[in-house]
Amino acid sequence: MAAPDPAVRGGSSRRDPRLLLWAAALLLAGRVATTVWADRHPQAEADLVTWHPIAGAEADARKARKPVLYDFTAAWCGPCGMLRREVFADPASAARISAAFIPVRVTDRRQEDGRNPPDVAALQKRFHIEAFPTLIVVPAGGGPPLTRRGYGGKAGTMAWLDSAVPPARAPSKRSR
Repeated sequence: MAAPDPAVRGGSSRRDPRLLLWAAALLLAGRVATTVWADRHPQAEADLVTWHPIAGAEADARKARKPVLYDFTAAWCGPCGMLRREVFADPASAARISAAFIPVRVTDRRQEDGRNPPDVAALQKRFHIEAFPTLIVVPAGGGPPLTRRGYGGKAGTMAWLDSAVPPARAPSKRSR
């Protein structure tokens, strides 16, 4: 048996395992930081509804003979975000809404700014808005507004919106 070389020591063949530990800790900290940042800064969903400004919306609705759809929302509202992602960012749903209504987004700013702009405050008072999201449909020919509070999912929301639009007049069957 050969005698061990006194110049070779036993133990790790790596020079400094602490360097690897520091690199792993740095990578882990970076991953945690990016996860926290992503949670606090979600990507904006593409909103595909053609929103109209508050001013003039009801006049535009009378001209177009369409009901007004008010979407009362707030930036901090979780269910409002779900409504935006699942309904207003869906191409088919957005097309149906834009075709059937004069849609108006009414964003509450009390939490961020301490108060709302006068036009937003006036609409919230007029429709007795107490929670978000709230959808209000003002019929084209007048009549009482229809209200849906909260978000119960895409299917329920679209069914409610479909029921809020009067059926198209059937063509007459007179002979020509």
